[in-house]
Amino acid sequence: MARSSSHRGPARPAGPPRQATTRSANAAALPWWAATCFFVSGAAGLLYEVVWSKQLSLVLGNSLHAISTVVAAFLCGLALGAWLLGRQLTHPTQGARRYALLELGIAALGLLSIPVPQLLDPVIGAFAAGFGPGTALFAAARFAVVFASLLPPTLLMGATLPVLVEHFEHVLVGPALARLYAINTIGAVAGSLLGGFALIPGLGLRLTACTAAAFNLIAASIALAFARPASAARDAAGVAGAASPARATRTADDSPLGRPERIAVGVALALSGFAALAFQIAWVRLFGLLLGSSVYSFSGVLAVYLSGLALGSALTGRFMSRLGSLAAFAALQAGIAVSAAAAVWLFPGLPETFLALVQRAGTNWWTLFGTELLLVAAVIFVPCTLLGAVFPIAARLISSGDGGRAVGRAYAANTLGTIAGSLAAGYALVPVIGVQGTHVAALALSALVAVIALAAAARARVLPAPVAGATLAALVAAPALAILAPAWNPIEMSAGVFRPAARAWIEGVTQGVERDRVRSALGREKMLLYREGLNGSVLVTRDTLGRNTIMRINGKVDASDNDMLTQVLSGLVPAAMAPPGARALVIGQGSGVTLASVLAAGAGRTDLVELEPSVIDGSRFFHERGHDPLDDPRVRVVLDDGRTVLQHARERYGL
Repeated sequence: MARSSSHRGPARPAGPPRQATTRSANAAALPWWAATCFFVSGAAGLLYEVVWSKQLSLVLGNSLHAISTVVAAFLCGLALGAWLLGRQLTHPTQGARRYALLELGIAALGLLSIPVPQLLDPVIGAFAAGFGPGTALFAAARFAVVFASLLPPTLLMGATLPVLVEHFEHVLVGPALARLYAINTIGAVAGSLLGGFALIPGLGLRLTACTAAAFNLIAASIALAFARPASAARDAAGVAGAASPARATRTADDSPLGRPERIAVGVALALSGFAALAFQIAWVRLFGLLLGSSVYSFSGVLAVYLSGLALGSALTGRFMSRLGSLAAFAALQAGIAVSAAAAVWLFPGLPETFLALVQRAGTNWWTLFGTELLLVAAVIFVPCTLLGAVFPIAARLISSGDGGRAVGRAYAANTLGTIAGSLAAGYALVPVIGVQGTHVAALALSALVAVIALAAAARARVLPAPVAGATLAALVAAPALAILAPAWNPIEMSAGVFRPAARAWIEGVTQGVERDRVRSALGREKMLLYREGLNGSVLVTRDTLGRNTIMRINGKVDASDNDMLTQVLSGLVPAAMAPPGARALVIGQGSGVTLASVLAAGAGRTDLVELEPSVIDGSRFFHERGHDPLDDPRVRVVLDDGRTVLQHARERYGL
């Protein structure tokens, strides 16, 4: 039976005073071996995710559908591992040994996963041939295959946190969870930067996966060394290199919440995970416009995001005795909403700010990259830090004398929320309400979570009046800030200030202008279409004299009236080398001029493969009514990744 929030627990055994016991549990440091293991494990996990994503992209393509398949399969495995294996494997005295065995298993399965993409290639090809690329049946079959291939290692990954937390906090979740979560996230930051900047460019995907497996073996070896009885005894005595955290014991002040309140916290944690991933998707798309879509820019955004999460979790561990309450959880969610609403005010000025910072950075690459990190941090670091504090506090609130298992439940709930948030943001929110709208929707959801937590705290009668007043004030301020914030100008946001050529053009056009150079340079363009689609943001503009139509995709000019020679010859040259009426394949629509040239040269049935549907709509502005090549009966449009179509339908085009 669930205990009510007023339950005082069993009589306390003889020993240190209650206050001293709680303080020691909160103040003690993790032993160095546990911190090292989870840091290394976090780096390995991120490396695996990057390697698997890139390997599978060679089979699945780079569309949002393919990327979402890999990420969702990865996260589903983590959630199931935390919930199912975490519940079965947690043990208060065998945690180090079981954690080591999990790391050994991850290393073995990580190595075995290296040839998996090549093995999946014919299977995916058969599905593509049977169901057709881009169909719902093909997407479902593709997800099932990828999920099955990633499930074994990710199950083990998901179980590591509950098992190790149980080793230190088998009764009451507290500082050890927060610190382990923070250290693991810092390791993920290191893995992101190491993989993106050194390992993958220098060693390739296979050796990077081997490096991740080596990290798992290092973590397993260290944990096994401290799982031995003699070492465990010394560790408990506080002489094994560092003080071991005192076992957190439940006291009268740490009584569990009632079952309804714990359920409310679980739902709130899932919604918080949904909002966190919606934020992340919106921020990646936002900074993709400003910084470009290179691996370095993506790694930088991810590093700032994870660094904020790590800092928030670390601070929570330090002050867990004060923050581990429903009222604090509600206040954190309200803080996320307010800080995210304040960030909306920064959006319109980001292109101009980035342009000014780049000019000061000069030509040094590291200075430029540091400038990008500072710009990203100015927008997202505060809400990310608050997001990092949410999980450890929620896990503490969910626990009811079952530390490791409670962590597994909390981790599963949060991860399922992140899966839903990722899919909803990528497939629905961004295409329908845009990047800025998705950001505002995520902060509104954070505010809703704060309301749920406030209601649960009021029901449990653990809501101090000052905290309630401050939280309610924040909940009033957040929507007001978001509603009053100006919307960004799509033309300025898509100016491509990350490209040296674009910056040089802006500076050349606005010589002598000190402020608002981006706006001044682009003031002569009229917007014809702006869509924030599934795979990118598409902008079509025309100058005020009507002489030049320009299509920009993610801030980069992909087609314009000033580049007709290249677009026309790209279609005429291959068509001239083929027999009349030959079947043709055009990858990438752009302005549609290349497609028109292929058709004009006498091609037969022609397949146009385009990744982003919004490009199809944008291309119509480059053609007079009645002369659009998309209206030609010979043309069949395939919305998919070009490499995927080529790989699985070579015989169709005689390749």
